[in-house]
Amino acid sequence: MNRSILLFPVLLLAACGPISESQSPSSSAAEISTQGATERSLAGNVLSSRSEELRLLPKKPTKGTLFDYYEAQRKSKWSRNWTSDIDLTGVSWNDSRTATLIAPQFVVMAAHYIRPSDVPVAFHDRRGNPQVRYITQVKSLAPLADIAIGKLNLPVTSAIRAYRFGKLSDLPYGRKVLITDQTKTISIHQVHSVSNQSIAFAYTDPLDKIYHRNLIVGDSGNPTFILTNGEMRLIETHTYGGPGVGPCYADPKIQAAIKAAIATWGQ
Repeated sequence: MNRSILLFPVLLLAACGPISESQSPSSSAAEISTQGATERSLAGNVLSSRSEELRLLPKKPTKGTLFDYYEAQRKSKWSRNWTSDIDLTGVSWNDSRTATLIAPQFVVMAAHYIRPSDVPVAFHDRRGNPQVRYITQVKSLAPLADIAIGKLNLPVTSAIRAYRFGKLSDLPYGRKVLITDQTKTISIHQVHSVSNQSIAFAYTDPLDKIYHRNLIVGDSGNPTFILTNGEMRLIETHTYGGPGVGPCYADPKIQAAIKAAIATWGQ
């Protein structure tokens, strides 16, 4: 098959912001795709309806719209559909340069698509009440990974979820994941491969296409999660398009780099 065809869908997000050679992910999407079959055994395929993510879905396919209405710095209303059991209070949706909370005063973003310090970082608790902060400092993990860590001017309260990272052992081939995007929607894809601090996803063929998202320009930095005993665990933020490719937060090197970056701020 022509290699350029394989690369086309995963290059779309690059237009979200310039990615210099030094900011590129540690491995290309093409490398991830070709290594997947050997690095993840098909025996780990999790296509059963017992998957925590699939148990959320209603009998009638329904789009995973997160809000009935949304206002960045005013009260918003979370949807009462199948997404209502998912806690996404720790994702700041008010700007396409999405920020995801990993500690009360720290967020992660795509390193090539960083939210400026003069743009609010608005979170909404489960009742829809806003908490607004600003990013005061940023550290990039490039070229290790397309990740930037932002420090907020003040910690958020416990009403806003800070996400722990997933584990590599929880990411076999076929594992269902919860993909988010700039339209404030959740889709369900599955793990295709994990290698070199990156993770690649594929569409979940047995599911209705209403649960698939073709990631495009503007989706960079939106997070992907898995459910572990009901808890949302962060595993990726988008760098490339199509089904999605980005840095793998379950990777020990990435976790150590994030911890080290935060430590330099005395936290």
